[in-house]
Amino acid sequence: MIRPHGPVERVPELAAVTGVLPGDFLLGRAHGVKHDLLRFGQGLRLSRRKRKFARYTHAALVVSASGDLIEAVGTGVRRSHVRSYVDAGEPFQIVRIKVSDEDRRQMVAFATAALDQKAPYGFLTNISTAFWAFTGSRLIFFHDGSYTCSGLVAAALERTSTRFTTNAARVMPAQLAEMFGAPAPPPDPPRTAGRAMAAIRRFVSRRRRGSGRVRSRR
Repeated sequence: MIRPHGPVERVPELAAVTGVLPGDFLLGRAHGVKHDLLRFGQGLRLSRRKRKFARYTHAALVVSASGDLIEAVGTGVRRSHVRSYVDAGEPFQIVRIKVSDEDRRQMVAFATAALDQKAPYGFLTNISTAFWAFTGSRLIFFHDGSYTCSGLVAAALERTSTRFTTNAARVMPAQLAEMFGAPAPPPDPPRTAGRAMAAIRRFVSRRRRGSGRVRSRR
């Protein structure tokens, strides 16, 4: 298992992003119903002591020393930059890992290939991961060649000596944070926390309505 090299730190300003290397990765928070449900599902699979990591809902791979990123988002795998996170004012962590230069090249080559192939986002993987989070089932299903944000980072890390106890496609941001010793992200502001709970209530309500319709047809 790769251990972090140096401190895992929040980088508040672009000027502070120094010393990053290709193969390091970013952990942050994304917003929306999908990510609120991801956070809730992650929390179900973490012990109470580690549940703080569930606030991480996004991951991206660093592919250059200047802060270029390759990440999987709803529109597919894309290139971006640490600058976008700084400009958004979102808290994030840079995890610096200690691997050989060749390992770093392999990680970047893998992510670049996914970018060049216009790899789609792993929506089916998200469904599979949610099923596991809510039920504990070991069944996994995904579309080959598609990636979630953390699945892309995990698959790149497997180009090194890192090995996960589950398929890389199922690795979640909170698991990356736990495994690599990232500090807990800062608490959500009340408004964000309220939005997350509202999303969960809507999800549960839809499930109940759907169950009621099935019973009525019988």
